[in-house]
Amino acid sequence: MSETPYTPVERQRRMLEYINQNRSVHLQELALFFHISEATARRDLDELSRQGAIIRTHGGAMRAEKSTAYETLYQERMNQQQPEKERIAIRAAQMVKNGDTVFIDAGTTAFAIAKAISHLERLTIITNDLFTASQLQLKPTCTLMVTGGMRRGASQELVGAAAEEFVGAVHADIAFIGVDGVDWMGNVCIANFDEMGIKRAMLHSATQKVIVADHGKIGHAALVRICYLKDADCLITDDGISTDSLRKLKKVGNDIILA
Repeated sequence: MSETPYTPVERQRRMLEYINQNRSVHLQELALFFHISEATARRDLDELSRQGAIIRTHGGAMRAEKSTAYETLYQERMNQQQPEKERIAIRAAQMVKNGDTVFIDAGTTAFAIAKAISHLERLTIITNDLFTASQLQLKPTCTLMVTGGMRRGASQELVGAAAEEFVGAVHADIAFIGVDGVDWMGNVCIANFDEMGIKRAMLHSATQKVIVADHGKIGHAALVRICYLKDADCLITDDGISTDSLRKLKKVGNDIILA
């Protein structure tokens, strides 16, 4: 059988979307739909199951409700852990000075950080979040740049090759990257494949790399790893984290900052 030219990661992303849309599927159905062998389909299902994205069944798989691939709606996330996000944003803003170039990725914590630094002068803020770009009010001396790219589904995020190429062509003094989970092995994770490239590009193109996550995301895995915690300069979380969780984080990260 001549298999489709997708990379394994891209094929598994499409397979996950297919399973989520259809709720349950059979192995043979996946093999026919993606033009792959049943052995390849079985390996893909085993990998998605290992990541917690699906539930394996006899001869196939079914959607995992609120799995590691689950994403809450933007407005729903905006109302979650709001005081913690504001404290994280205030602490993050202390790391930015007049004249800096800053990557602000998509998400509600990132938007809070953008607001917290909006009083500074001569900033250049680069974002892939249409909501942040439309709502942020900056000083006249500041510059706001939007990456371009393809809007992801019904979200406000711009992703894809064009967005990644834009970010790869510039340099920032600091990048603030919001995530969906940081587990005890130091995996910094997000819930979907589409955001992986843009977040990795921002981390790669910034001098200072800062992960931001409220305490509710600590100790949890998500579908896709974007980096290891030790790859970042620091993690900013809120002081709702337990003493035991903080101890575990310090074993796998560099600088853990409590807000």
